[in-house]
Amino acid sequence: MGQILPRLIANVAIVLVFAGMSYLVPWALNSISTEIVFLLEIGLLLAAGIFLVRALFYVLMITDNITGLFLRRLGIKEGWSRQRIFNDTIYIVAIILVAAALFPLLRNLSTYGPLLQETTTYAALGLIFLFVYDIGRTFYRITESKTIPVANRISYSSNDEEKTNG
Repeated sequence: MGQILPRLIANVAIVLVFAGMSYLVPWALNSISTEIVFLLEIGLLLAAGIFLVRALFYVLMITDNITGLFLRRLGIKEGWSRQRIFNDTIYIVAIILVAAALFPLLRNLSTYGPLLQETTTYAALGLIFLFVYDIGRTFYRITESKTIPVANRISYSSNDEEKTNG
């Protein structure tokens, strides 16, 4: 993660530069034809979009690392199995039930009730997003581990056919 953060910051800075330039170009070049300015503006936005995608890739890598650390802190083992997906689903249901049970209790508090309800909602939503992300990550890894041998087998069989035919 030591090299990921500087790359993320650099990509975000480049995105901001290109996006800023796309807003300054029409203002600075208003005397030139509108078609050229429009094309330049679109080109700058496309360049910003490319670097934004790269920045999102680094954000995904950081999120993956942080999710793994957080789940280890909760005592969830890092195995890639259907059982883990089932456990994550159970955790999501439990979070929803606990949040629903806390709402009537927090409503009775006069001064801080609405604030605590909102905090509970956002905390529950964050945890649910974390577990949904973990389900997707686990499902991806399970699928990837099953498809790589199939892809290798297909690749080897096509290479064998080329050797016998060629």
